[in-house]
Parts: sequence; C-alpha cells; structure tokens
Amino acid sequence: MSPWRRALATGLLAVLAGCGGPTAGPGTPDDSAPTGTFAEPSIEPTDPESSQQVQPKPSIELASAPIGGNVVENGIYRCAEVNWLGRSPIPAGTTIVTGSPHVEPGGVFEIDQRGCPADARPCPEVQWVTGDFQPCFVGARQVAAGTDDIALIMPIRATCNTGADCKSLAGDQPGSQIAFSPGDLPTTSPTG
Repeated sequence: MSPWRRALATGLLAVLAGCGGPTAGPGTPDDSAPTGTFAEPSIEPTDPESSQQVQPKPSIELASAPIGGNVVENGIYRCAEVNWLGRSPIPAGTTIVTGSPHVEPGGVFEIDQRGCPADARPCPEVQWVTGDFQPCFVGARQVAAGTDDIALIMPIRATCNTGADCKSLAGDQPGSQIAFSPGDLPTTSPTG
C-alpha cells in the first residue's frame, strides 16, 4: 500500500474514531446508543375502563306490600298463599325481596308456618323478578278469641333499574289484601 493511501486510511480511521468517542472503532457501538436490555411494553387490560364509580341502583322499601291470595283454614291454623298485586309485570331489572310477615292488630293470630303444608315455600327472603314469580306461603295460628279480621302484612325491599320503576311497584293496591278470620277456639273442660 502506498504511503499516501496509508495516511488517508489512518486519517479516515481517526475521523471515524472521533465521531464515536474514544473507544469506538469498526464494529463497536458508539456511546450515544442506549445500553442495556429493552423490556416489552406492559399489556393493557382488556376490561372497559370506568370513568366513574359504580352507582348503586335505586331501591325502595314498602312496609306493607301490595299482596293478595287465598287463605285456607284448618282448625286454629291458617295458610295464606301470597301473590304480588303491585305493578305487573314486575319491571325488567327489578328484584323484590320479601321480609318477615306479621299480623295487625296482634294478639289474635301469631305467625306459625305449621299452618301450611311442609312443602309450601315460606315467604321470608323470597325473590320475585320479571319472568320468575311464584307465590309463597305464610302460616298462622289463632291464639285468642276475636271477631275482626286480622291483616297479614308483608314488608318488601326492591332494587330497580330506575327510580320510576321503584315508585311504580305499589301499583293501585294499597297494601295487603290478605286477612285471617278468627274462628271459635276449642274449649277445654277442667279435669276432675
């Protein structure tokens, strides 16, 4: 190689070495290139993001639900078939849950599920929804004499898609249409 070519190659090599830093040379990375390993980007969740907190659904409680049904008498026992008399059909997205039944006024009858057949579904904590409504049953036992009918009261709580659906649940029926009629209580004779 001629001296002139050798000087040109050495000069070119020096220029290239100066661009990459003092340690750079042919086949070595320069200092301006990032070093280390590159991590994969994090995977984004596939669930839709919520821009706000989940709002609770509207709800309502009725101290005396609009209910009705037949009452079967058997001596001092009664069994009432409880059906929903409020808005029908129950609005889509609405769930009605029955509470613990009681009688008003008290003193003549007490709630006693023995008044109903063993396979009759008792009413507390029954859920009624659109398309899945079946009656439940409340038993009672007469414990004292009386002349006036005694109302069966069933509280409910409901959650709905809209406030208007909840307000519509009472319908046109004001509370319970089920009553227990007292009968003659058997008398016991003193033993002698």
